[in-house]
Amino acid sequence: MNKPLTAKVRETVRWLHEAWVRTEGKHRFVAFSTGKDSLALAAMLYEAVEPERSPCLYVHHDLSFPVDEYIAKLREHGFAIEILEPFLGYFELIDRGISFLTRTGAWCIPMLIGTAFLEWLQQRGARTPRGGVMFRGISGSECSRKYHSPLELYEGMGLPCFNPLLGFSKQEIFTLIRSRYGLPLNPAYQHLDRTGCICCYTPNAATRNYSGQRFPEVCRRYYGHIERMLFASGLIKASRVPMEYRTPIEQVVKHGFMHWRRTNAQDIAGAVKRRLPSGVLAYRIREAEWIATKHLEPVKGRWARRENEIRFWEVPERKADAIIKRMINCLDCGFCLVQCFSCRRFDRTPKTLKIEECFQCGRCLSLKFCMGWRHRFWRRVIVED
Repeated sequence: MNKPLTAKVRETVRWLHEAWVRTEGKHRFVAFSTGKDSLALAAMLYEAVEPERSPCLYVHHDLSFPVDEYIAKLREHGFAIEILEPFLGYFELIDRGISFLTRTGAWCIPMLIGTAFLEWLQQRGARTPRGGVMFRGISGSECSRKYHSPLELYEGMGLPCFNPLLGFSKQEIFTLIRSRYGLPLNPAYQHLDRTGCICCYTPNAATRNYSGQRFPEVCRRYYGHIERMLFASGLIKASRVPMEYRTPIEQVVKHGFMHWRRTNAQDIAGAVKRRLPSGVLAYRIREAEWIATKHLEPVKGRWARRENEIRFWEVPERKADAIIKRMINCLDCGFCLVQCFSCRRFDRTPKTLKIEECFQCGRCLSLKFCMGWRHRFWRRVIVED
């Protein structure tokens, strides 16, 4: 039997107060999207911990709807909203070679929102993402309850995360905002049933129409990139997509690209590996401009460069492969600082990753958080001689 809304709110406010006390000493924040769920969460959290005001971190990027006026109104209501920017915008990432967004392994949240959160934590002295705690508003649905729990580790960033609204319905959230707290809703709700991005990769017809009418240039650029990747490149002909769906109408207009699966045709030879009689591993890199020796810091003193060739000695092959894969696929996106707050930072002036004073802990030898390797559209792979 469903509990009355007042009882749910009372229990959630008490739960939030206890969570706040337990996380004392951590860098706590609300992941603020300007949508109904994050607004309701922030309001309940403020009620639970008053007079404290947890920062509400809102990340603005290329595909964000304009919300300046709305945020100004919320600040008048006492919300401590901080506006952040990602390391790189959507179109910058696309220009650097990342893939378009699909349902499988979408990179938008970690790259367009997560990088700003990571930098915020890094600037406040956190040694790892686990030095922070994210309060996230996800109201209850069958999907939400299936894939989320009230306390979880957000795998995309290795960040502890509280999700206290899973037991609330959509209508209950609206009632909370209007009746209990008297707060204004994002004006987008006048036209849409959910907030998101101008070109969300899983939109409905209402979102497409709303975005297309109000932000036509952004939409043309967004879908134009996808069409060039699939059709101008000739990739669609080598794909497993059935013949009847190999048209721009089916793939782009109707969003067939959401179901795209990476194909072997997207792998290109980036380096040739040889094993020398001495036991040295030699990798000949296809393009000299793909060589960035900062990525070799984890094995400092055990590598040498000869023109386009990198040689390793006393380095396990698995580690050498990981280093080369990371180097030749690097987008300079900065996301890998999630593995190493101590030695990595993103320099916003040249918009590049900086690696300094590496103490060779080896954490970065895993490709788990390498967005270039995971999401580059034309992935550069190692082939053996």
